[in-house]
Amino acid sequence: MPVNNKTLQPYLWILISGFAFSWMVTLAALAGRGTAWQVVAIVRCAIPLVLIALWARWDRVPLVVFGTPTLWLRSISGSCSLVGTFFVIGAGMKVTDLYTVANIFPIWVALLSWPMLGRMPTGLVWLSIASSIAGVAILQGTEIQAGDFNVFVVVAVSMLTALAMMGLNRLKDLDPRAIVVHFSGTALLVAIASLFVFPLSPTREIFNDLHALELIGVGIAATVGQYFLTKAFTSGDPARVSVASLTQFVFVLVLDILVLSNPLQWHKLWGIPLILGPTIWLMMQRVKTSALTGAPPLSVEADQANLAICADSTSGERPA
Repeated sequence: MPVNNKTLQPYLWILISGFAFSWMVTLAALAGRGTAWQVVAIVRCAIPLVLIALWARWDRVPLVVFGTPTLWLRSISGSCSLVGTFFVIGAGMKVTDLYTVANIFPIWVALLSWPMLGRMPTGLVWLSIASSIAGVAILQGTEIQAGDFNVFVVVAVSMLTALAMMGLNRLKDLDPRAIVVHFSGTALLVAIASLFVFPLSPTREIFNDLHALELIGVGIAATVGQYFLTKAFTSGDPARVSVASLTQFVFVLVLDILVLSNPLQWHKLWGIPLILGPTIWLMMQRVKTSALTGAPPLSVEADQANLAICADSTSGERPA
């Protein structure tokens, strides 16, 4: 039976998106050696804001300035998630560790469904939480014992991502580009405010032309990632594309080793499946639900906007 190329396109686009977002966090780490992490965050927000706003205006997509409380919840939570992500990158946290821990957000969604939606988490959800905690302890235990608590900032980032996605299905009437522009504008303001809230740390290198190119690359990679993320979730099943998006971990791991020169610590590898395993399991439950009902549990726009937060937040990206 011949394979329909159109059915494979969303997965190709999500791979391109993951590759672009992986370069975004890698270039952010490189640029952060010559400038403050706040500046990197500002550039990351400003370039996609301009490019996607121009794209939206070209297609005559109405943009939103004020919006609903749900839209503001998404934008503010995502903005804080993004700033937290760039904070830990600036503090020197390995991007592989960052990506792994930040991707526990589906667990927080399941947990937050209890007080917000009245849905009691199942025993397997509680087991997933325990597994993730054990994974974080293995992955960042040495750093925590040494007094480096940046991993808890990443846990907060994942919680903010989960909070941001809780009401996204209520935004299905908005064009995804309008949601991303609103988020990018809000994130830009929060990133600028971080210049005054957090002290500027001394850089390891003197800022030069290469760092300037890396900054531009951060913004361009974020824009490319969001564009192909949009194409993937517009044409493919959101639940299945969400699972495929986790292949970004491979790109992040390879770039972390080859470009950022962070050695692979074998004793930490046991923590990665303990964290990503529950995430994959929860996403696969959505795939099964989608197959049974014939429709995704969340809207295309909701899933798309949620991953835009993370990719970018991680990240953040995924995440911002």
